[in-house]
Amino acid sequence: MKIQSNKETLATSQEKVYDTLVRFTQQAQMPPIPQITNWSSDENGCSFTIDGLVTCRFKLTEQIPYSKVGYHIDTDKNLSADAVIHIGGDATGSTVQLEAEADVPIFLQAIIKGPIEKALNQALVRIKEMAERS
Repeated sequence: MKIQSNKETLATSQEKVYDTLVRFTQQAQMPPIPQITNWSSDENGCSFTIDGLVTCRFKLTEQIPYSKVGYHIDTDKNLSADAVIHIGGDATGSTVQLEAEADVPIFLQAIIKGPIEKALNQALVRIKEMAERS
């Protein structure tokens, strides 16, 4: 199942967006998100717990400078997904869109599509905050 976020315009360069997405240690310096605990990171990825329910591990899998960043996501609930962040833009700013692909049973797709879209759009807001702040 493939799910996409909205496309967001950022008032910063593609370079800053890209650097924000591949530097996990920088993300730990951002103000905390109440639902996220146990944040840890290194140069290859990060892990965290959401609402005490699920622990996610993001591993950097693809880097195309200033245009695309890919991650593989594993959870402690035996679920995994691949996520790609597409970066575009011009001299006046950049655009970002998230895309996730997960192997989800067909009977669950209608139930989880909305929450995943919401999570992707919330992540997009966070990316915008981090990139425009740096």
